[in-house]
Formats: sequence, structure tokens, C-alpha cells
Amino acid sequence: MLALFTMAVGASAQIQLLYTDFGRNVIDRNKKLFWMDGDSDPCFDIQSYKKGGNKEVFVISEKEDKNNKYKVTIILDSKSTPIEIELSHPRYGVQKSKVKTTSGDKNEDDRLYKYFGELAGYPPSATPSVKGGVPTAKSVKEDAGKSAGAKVGDAAKSAVNKVKGLFKKKK
Repeated sequence: MLALFTMAVGASAQIQLLYTDFGRNVIDRNKKLFWMDGDSDPCFDIQSYKKGGNKEVFVISEKEDKNNKYKVTIILDSKSTPIEIELSHPRYGVQKSKVKTTSGDKNEDDRLYKYFGELAGYPPSATPSVKGGVPTAKSVKEDAGKSAGAKVGDAAKSAVNKVKGLFKKKK
């Protein structure tokens, strides 16, 4: 039972595609990775991640050059779906754009989830993805708890009914 709960929480989707006016970015909040403009490896490491209200703010630094840093701000809607992104770099300035979390082509999105999931180190069949909003710890735990609670309740009822059947008078 605990393994099932752990697996459900561990598989809480974290890879998300962010389509902008200036390219495609990919974020993996679980492993703290960020691919800018559709680049493959090397990706950027996420540092100083903070989420408050309708904003996510963090710094990304290049794996090969830790001094090459961008400040990233992602604005979220009421469902925690990214709607706007701002990247700021001392040399390149500020880039700001609206965000879509899908290309509009399900097959292409699935291919990208698989590709970036494997780059992040997930097993090919277990690549998590976020197609809408960012799941919160509260929603993941509640959903897992509800389904686990229902299964435990059903098993307990079944066991009680079996025990009752043993002590029934035979006619």
C-alpha cells in the first residue's frame, strides 16, 4: 500500500513544455532542470526556486558555465497553468512572452515529453509530464489518499463480512 502511494506521489508530473514567442522551453520541477529554446543537453540547473501566489521565480545557471545565469519568472493562472514567462540576463536583456503548454499536436507533445524525460533520467515508460497546471503537493496527497482510503475500506468490509459468515447459524 505504501509503495502504491509513494509511486503515485513520485509520478506526480513535473515535465512541462512552455511554448513562447521566442522558442520552446522545457521545465522539470522535480529534478530542477530547464532547457531553453528547445536545446538538448546541456540544460540549465534551477536554483533558488520560489513559488508564491501566482508566480514562480528562480535562477537558472548553465551546467558548463555556472556564471551564465538567467532570472526566470513564470506567471500562473488560477489553475497553476503557466500563462507568461520572463527571462532576464545581464548581457541579453529581458525577454517576455505569453506561454502555451502544448504545440497543438498531441503526437509531437508526447514525443517531446518522452525525449526530455529520457534526458532528465526518467525510465522511458515512466516519463512524467504536465499537460495543464503544476500539481500541488496538497492535490497529489489528497487524490492518492482518497483512492487508497477507498481500497482499504472495501478490503475491511470484505473481511468483516467473511468473519460474520463464519459465525452465522446454519438453517
